[in-house]
Amino acid sequence: MKPILIGPQGFVETAGESIYFESYGEGETILLCHGKGGNHAIWFNQVPILAQHYRVVTWDQRGFGRSSNLNNEASPQKAAEDIQALLDHLNIEKAHLVGQSMGGWAVMGSALRYPERTASLILADTLAGISTPEIAAEYEASRAKRYAKPPSTHMSLDGHAILQNQTAEQNMIRAFLYNQIGRSNGPPPADAGELLLQTKYDQDAIRGIKAPTLFIVGELDAIFPPAMIRQAAELISHAQVVEIPEADHSPYFETPDLWNTAVMAFLADLT
Repeated sequence: MKPILIGPQGFVETAGESIYFESYGEGETILLCHGKGGNHAIWFNQVPILAQHYRVVTWDQRGFGRSSNLNNEASPQKAAEDIQALLDHLNIEKAHLVGQSMGGWAVMGSALRYPERTASLILADTLAGISTPEIAAEYEASRAKRYAKPPSTHMSLDGHAILQNQTAEQNMIRAFLYNQIGRSNGPPPADAGELLLQTKYDQDAIRGIKAPTLFIVGELDAIFPPAMIRQAAELISHAQVVEIPEADHSPYFETPDLWNTAVMAFLADLT
């Protein structure tokens, strides 16, 4: 593995907020958008691998990591605008947009509004604002089932709410690290989850997506199960779906080798 080229890092000022970013490698750009439990640091399993072949940009959504949310306007729509401000700041014409969970709403909003700047879409364990009556009903049923369980008062070292529950030492360490990265955010925007549920993109616009699209989902994802993701993928006629075995809601963290291989294979087919 060759040394990673470190690119620009810092803040882009946009709409009264400071958005933190980091850049590594060179070539076509891959923009990684984290979920609610992460920030730019959560991609440590991906950056060293992807940056061998691409320019990789990570960033913090408003109110996460080092990015501000002074105006309390964090939302999927603002995140999509922040993506464009970041691409402009780095003089990037077009990027492969990767969104994990909450990040899926950001990259979908960006792709729908700025298709000319979207090289491809990779939607990881996310509905990304795609909704049909069937998907909505299935989501509410799965959500009710999850919330029926009593909340834990302990931070688990043998698993995490969105990590597959394993007791092997290595998985305990990874679960602890996941918690630590998430806790470095401080309290997330209070309405972040509800804003995601309220943000449903136009179905005709989604059907009109031309960019190559990949959905990745963990076999054991209880938040957005594979069957739900496959329903969402049906709205994009050319979309591919890859299911990662024995992984929950965060395969990029739980089983990074499989996740990275799926992404690299998808991108290689585009050239």
